[in-house]
Amino acid sequence: MEIADRLTDVGGVVGVCLGGSRARGTHRPDSDFDLGLYYRPPLDTAALRLLASELTGESTEVTEPGGWGPWVDGGAWLTVDGCRVDWIYRDVDRVHRIWEECRAGRFEVGVQAGHPFGVYSPAYVGEVAVGRVLADPGGELRALQQKTRCYRDSCRKPRRSRRG
Repeated sequence: MEIADRLTDVGGVVGVCLGGSRARGTHRPDSDFDLGLYYRPPLDTAALRLLASELTGESTEVTEPGGWGPWVDGGAWLTVDGCRVDWIYRDVDRVHRIWEECRAGRFEVGVQAGHPFGVYSPAYVGEVAVGRVLADPGGELRALQQKTRCYRDSCRKPRRSRRG
């Protein structure tokens, strides 16, 4: 995807991952494109605003990190060539920390506007595990994805024995 490649040229962006129904293959023709922008601060939001304007042909709101709250970090809602494209920020170092917490059996439920039941921290890891990496110049997202797709035996659901 050309947009993903252009996004990785923006300062701070480590990689781009397709999420949601399009990553799972359950999308409809009118489904949006959810692009996770995995970044390491500082994120060059001025460059993101410029890119958003180029892609949409108009001035578009692009938030600073934290602009949408503590868990849904920020981003932008765009319409590109008639398609809805959402940019959703994810601080890649936070995702790594949450992965380590999950591996240790710890998680948290964060308060986030628009999410009445909160945001469960393992969802960050799940996004990487089931997403489709579109651009990853340094290989960091693919490496994290590989780790998150493998569970320790002690975390797997026990198999039922087949007794006759």
